[in-house]
Amino acid sequence: MEKLSGSWRQVFDKFWFVPAVCVLGAVVLAQSAVAVDRWMPEDLDSPWIAWVYAVGIDGSRSMLSAIGGSMLGVAATAFSITISVIATASSTYGPRLVRNFMADRGNQVVLGVLVSTFIYTLLVLRTIRSASDDLAQPFVPHLAVNLAVLMAVADVALVVYFIHHIADSVQVDTLVHGVRRRLLAVIDRWHPEETPEELVRTAGGRRGGGPLSAGVVGYVTSVNLERLGAFAADQDVFVELVPRVGDHVLPEEPLFRVWPEHRAEELAERLRRTVALGDSRSALQDVRFAEQQVVELAVRALSPSTNDPYTAVNAIEEVASGIVAAVSRPLPGNTVVVDGVHRLRYGTVGVEEIVDMPFDQIGPHTTEHVSVLLALVDLAARIEAASIHPSVQRQVREHVDVLLDRFRDTSPHPRDVTRVEQHVRLRSAD
Repeated sequence: MEKLSGSWRQVFDKFWFVPAVCVLGAVVLAQSAVAVDRWMPEDLDSPWIAWVYAVGIDGSRSMLSAIGGSMLGVAATAFSITISVIATASSTYGPRLVRNFMADRGNQVVLGVLVSTFIYTLLVLRTIRSASDDLAQPFVPHLAVNLAVLMAVADVALVVYFIHHIADSVQVDTLVHGVRRRLLAVIDRWHPEETPEELVRTAGGRRGGGPLSAGVVGYVTSVNLERLGAFAADQDVFVELVPRVGDHVLPEEPLFRVWPEHRAEELAERLRRTVALGDSRSALQDVRFAEQQVVELAVRALSPSTNDPYTAVNAIEEVASGIVAAVSRPLPGNTVVVDGVHRLRYGTVGVEEIVDMPFDQIGPHTTEHVSVLLALVDLAARIEAASIHPSVQRQVREHVDVLLDRFRDTSPHPRDVTRVEQHVRLRSAD
């Protein structure tokens, strides 16, 4: 997926893409099966088609009508269930997680196969001819009809899978595990265990440069760094990508800076094609958005209307995997080097920013939930133990102090204060 251009990736992420492919496949399959039926001998006793069960003209029409009508009804029911689940997830877990349901390949395949079965039976049904028809000789596509029966049997199994899948997808554990996997994937992309040879870390400070505006408004959803670096080397220029992935840009704001300056307008269109801008953020390359999805689960779970501290604790434990992975690795490179020459510089999300998010966003909601506060203390201890950066270790200690100060300001019960302070000392000793 990451090798695709931004526009193609957006198409593949659409909810309708897989169903559209399935419908197209159904059209091809129907035409191919009918063509094979026309080629096969008409004698039903022929060994070519002895294994095919022939039900006659009226039976074939009735069977295809029943399969097509029932599958369309089942598809409508499955679509209604999906919309209901999306509405429930949006109100309970946050609107940004709705896209995870929309992008779920399981839901897309089920709806696509059910609808394509209806299209298949409709196309096969129109080819059946009886002796009373004036248009052609009597014809029954026996192979195509029996394929429709097999598709109907497969659809029944698919409906059973869909019921299980949709029930499993709304469980909190499934949601948390899904966003954790996306967070780990994007952490591995931007914070690899070993920095590639073509990447180095440099400080900013180049002056000037020909500014190249974005031209449109939107979020930077993805960047093709390989293509961008190769293009800069081919054109013998140095390019700086101004916004980071996930930043919001306006049409007049700079998207690139190019050295030498006079080459900016010349390379404008080809440079813009390496960056995808969208109306909303995507967790594919956006570290902050991927982490925010996990953190938002915890924040919403602590809202008065939900009041589910167990989900918040679960989310904190899951986000730890991504943060620990980031702080235990060297700082990522931000400059692409081609043949020993710096060609591309871009901004990265620092480990300090990754560490800050759960404490800054969840911390203010933990004063009434001791269990969640203790989970944040455990998170700080995990980060401090895994980090290879002294600044991060000092950072998490400051976060723990802030949590304690905020907790004491609420005048909690002395027993809770003692419990929290003992837990902090215990984790600090570890």
